[in-house]
Amino acid sequence: MFHRNLSKRKGLLFLAFLVLCSASQTLGAYGFKLDGTLDKEAISNAYFEGEFSTVLPPLETYRQNFPASATRDDSIFVYKYLSVIYAADPETKAKAESYMVQLLKLMPTIELIDVYMTDNIQAIFRKVKDEYLGRQEYMQENDQFGRAKATKQSVKDQSKGKSRPLWTPQLI
Repeated sequence: MFHRNLSKRKGLLFLAFLVLCSASQTLGAYGFKLDGTLDKEAISNAYFEGEFSTVLPPLETYRQNFPASATRDDSIFVYKYLSVIYAADPETKAKAESYMVQLLKLMPTIELIDVYMTDNIQAIFRKVKDEYLGRQEYMQENDQFGRAKATKQSVKDQSKGKSRPLWTPQLI
C-alpha cells in the first residue's frame, strides 16, 4: 500500500513539474515536450551551447521519475549526458562514475563519441568502462565467493572416475 502511494506521489510530482514547465514559454529549454517525453533535441542543443545548468534539472527529474513510457534509448540518453556533465566537476566525479556504470549496464559497447568530452572525462570513462568490463568477465569466470566456476576444461572419465584434460599441449 505504501509503495503504491509512493509511486503515485512520484507520478504526481512528475506531472506537476510538467505543468510548471508548460506554463513557461520556453518549454523546450527545460527538456520536455508537451506529451511528457524528453525533448532530446533541445537538451542536446543546450548541452552543446554549454548550458549545463539548463540541462541538468530535466535530466535529473526524468532519471528520478523514469515514467513507464521511458524507453531504453531514453535511459541511455539521460545517463550519457548526466555522466559527462558530472564528470566535468571533480566534486561530482563519483556521481558521474555511477551514471557511467548505469550507462554501461544498458549498453556495454557504448562509446561517448557524440558528446564533447575533455581528455580528462574521456580518461574517467575509459577507466570506468575497463573496470566494468573486467568485473563482468570476472563474474562470468568466478562465483560470488571468488571461486572459479566449473568449465569445460575437463571431462569426467566415467570408467576411471577421474578428470582428464580435453586438450593437452604436445611438447616437441
